[in-house]
Formats: sequence, structure tokens, C-alpha cells
Amino acid sequence: MTATALVHYIGATEKSRSVVASVAADRRDAGEEVCVVDISDTTVISQDFPPAWLVRLLGHRITPQGLLGVLESLGVTYLRPTFPFSPPEIRPAHREALTQALESELLTYFRLDSIPSTREARVLSRRLRGAMEKTYAALDELWSHNPPARVLIPNGRTSRQKAARLVAEHHGIRVGFYENGRATPDHYYLGTTQPHDRLASQAEVNSVVASLEPGRTVTLADSWISHRMSGDEGTNQFSSGWVQPEEAPTPGDPGHKAVFFTSSFDEYRAFGPMWSIDNWSHQFEAFDAMMTILEERGVGLVLRLHPNLGSKSRAYFQREVTDALDLQSRHPTLVLHWHNSSVNSYDLVRQADFVIVERSTIGLEAILMGKPVWVTQASQWDQVADVRQVLSPADITGEVMQPWNVSRVGAQNFAAYWMVQEHPLRWGWSTWSTWDPGKAPLRMKIALLAAKNPWSHKVRLVRIVWTAWRNSKFRPPGQSAESQ
Repeated sequence: MTATALVHYIGATEKSRSVVASVAADRRDAGEEVCVVDISDTTVISQDFPPAWLVRLLGHRITPQGLLGVLESLGVTYLRPTFPFSPPEIRPAHREALTQALESELLTYFRLDSIPSTREARVLSRRLRGAMEKTYAALDELWSHNPPARVLIPNGRTSRQKAARLVAEHHGIRVGFYENGRATPDHYYLGTTQPHDRLASQAEVNSVVASLEPGRTVTLADSWISHRMSGDEGTNQFSSGWVQPEEAPTPGDPGHKAVFFTSSFDEYRAFGPMWSIDNWSHQFEAFDAMMTILEERGVGLVLRLHPNLGSKSRAYFQREVTDALDLQSRHPTLVLHWHNSSVNSYDLVRQADFVIVERSTIGLEAILMGKPVWVTQASQWDQVADVRQVLSPADITGEVMQPWNVSRVGAQNFAAYWMVQEHPLRWGWSTWSTWDPGKAPLRMKIALLAAKNPWSHKVRLVRIVWTAWRNSKFRPPGQSAESQ
């Protein structure tokens, strides 16, 4: 019987309890001996429920220990490892990768494209590093004496996840990854590649889809894009606020159109060399050069700001707004659709003759819709889909900016690759609480401030909500909400 260890902590993925319980159940059904290794004792920022007493006071219930009951009923072993008191010695070969993972985690936390030089950042960095090193040492001790045949790690990007991966690989243990579903609602991903490893994932696309029956790849790709377009019930969280396609306005005149989509890219800056292959100082530098060529041909220009811009820090947000307005001043015919516009991005793609993205997923969707796509930075699908990469000023020429008859095959294979690696969740949110944390009522969101976290984090939560509200109310100079 294969011994499989599942590394786990609350917040490691979205829907953590549902995901880890479902992975464990499926592994048991596959005949594996499963042990859940819970490293929650090193958690620095809790993403768990509010205190039970406060939940009851607010008219709800939680069953945080319900996971243990589920695991016990499945015959799964549950283990909390012993963590060292003193800092361990990190193997020299692992130091750079761990530092990179820590930086990525900090970028995500601060919602910036660089780590701020503040006391808060220094304190958080020190605490996260301590948790990472303790996790590294505890798992090293555990697996040096009792190694499983396989270790399954949530995502693998952040510091403790990276520590688990490096330790497992050092001991010659086979590593897999699991994550909340990215292609299908209420599913989880299980595979051999870390979800953000763009090279490894694309390298295995053909081998994964090779066994599919004829026509199955197309069916899966159609299903994937259908889920993306399904609003509240789908996998694109931003589309729920967009108008229905038949109601979406048509920008500009009826001539040829080029639609540019910005990306939400902050955490990608710390993903390593595979994600840093371009020579642009900013995505708008590339857009500006391409707009100049297209404008001379009489092509209408449209720019859509990524909806996730509204969740960024105020400084980041204001910089992007300034850059977008500067771009419009250089191209006066440019139609801007801001992050909080209700215009449907899929309608913009349908109306486009040229689709230009930094690395946004809508580029993949546009290819599936038969549109030519240019990408200005590394993307998750740029090696398998029929795209044009423009990674430096020298790449942008009149010839490169000519549309072509797009092949959908590579994009269909990639979407199918995502789909076939997902499995249904066996437990939903109602197993653990009487409200859906993904759509929590206001009082339950406020209750999260009572969770055991540093005061700096609680202040940050309030600031995030306040900033997101301010960003959502943005109106460009001289423009009403209706004209966005």
C-alpha cells in the first residue's frame, strides 16, 4: 500500500478543509495509506474562522474540529509534527529558492509589486522566515526517519509550502501538488506540477491529453470557457459584475479594433526567471508602442483595466490610473474601460480584430474564441497556444502586428489539460459552518477581526476593505459612471 503524506494548514488553499478532506478521501479510495501532516502551529497570519463564541453570538455555528472527524472516518492518520525552538540550518542549495518563495508571499500580502521598506514588512518577513525554517526542520526530521512514498503539497508557491517541497525532494520522495479548483467550480486540482510553474506545466500538456478520445479535448475546452463566462456560478470571479453580453455597449466606430487587457501581476515578479523574460519597464510601455503602429492604420484602440486593480494598495492603484491616463493622452482616440466598468470583457473580445494582453487569462479565452493574441510578458500558456510574443521593443514591427488565421488546437489542449486534472469536492462549506465564507455576510467579515492575529494585520484588513471601497468608487476626470 502506497504511503502518501498530505501537508496541510488552514488557508493553504481556498476551501482548505473541503479540499484536503476530498484529496484524502480520493487517495484512500485509490488504496493509499494517507497521513495528513498539519503544520498549522507555524501559521503567522490566521485565515480560519472567527472565535466560536463570537460566531454563536452572531447567530451562526462552526465545526472547526469536524475535519478531524472526517479524516478519522476515512481511516486517515492525522499528525502535527514537533517544531524546533532554535533556528535550523538550511541547506545552501535551498536558500535561494526559499528566499524567493518568501518574497512572493510578501508581495501577495502587501498587494504591491515591490516589498515596502517598513517596520511592518520587516517584522512580518522575520516571522514568516521563522515559520518557514521551523517547517523545514520539522519535516526534515520527520521524513528522514519515516519517509512516505509520496508527499502532496498545497500549491507549492509560498514559503512553508516551498520548504515542504525542498525537504521532500532532498529525501528522494515523489512530490505532487493540490489546490482549489481553477477550471471547474467546486473541484480541486491534483497533479505533478506546481500550478505556477509555466514551463513544467506546458511541457506535460500533450502527454496528459494524449489519451483523451477524439473530440474530447474540444468538449473540455468548451466547458472550461463556459465556466469562465458563468458569472457568480463560474470560475471567473470578476465576470459577475459585468452586464450580460447582449446588453454590452460597442465601443468606438465599426472599423477594425484592437483591445488591450492589463494584468494583475504583482506576485508574479517573484516567481523566478521563468516569469521574467521580457524587457519592458511596464506593461503600458509595450502597449504604447503597439498602439502607435495600429493607430497609424486607423485601427480603433480600446484598453480594459484588470478588475483586480480595485483590490490593490492605494499607491499601486493611483500609479496605474496615472499611467493609463498618460497613455490615453498620447493616443486620444483610446477608449478606456476602467477596473470597475460593467462592460463585459468577453464582448470586447468578440468585437476585437487584435487582442493584446500582458499575461491575462483572457488571452487564452480569446484564442479559444478564434482571435489573434499578442502577449507582452511570460504567460501560463504561451508555449502551447498560437500566440505572438512581443517581449522587447525590437519585437514590435509592422509585420509582427499583422493578424493571422488562429489555430485553436494548442489553447484547447491547454484548457483540457486543466480540466482533466480536477476532481469534485466531496464536502462543501456547509460541513464546516452555517454560512458560506466565500460569500460571507458583512457581520461575519467584521468578525474576522477577532481572530488571533497581530494588530498590524487587523489594521491592514480594515485598510484593505476601505481601500477597495475607495478604488471601487473611482471616477476618471470628466467621466460619469455610466460612460466608463
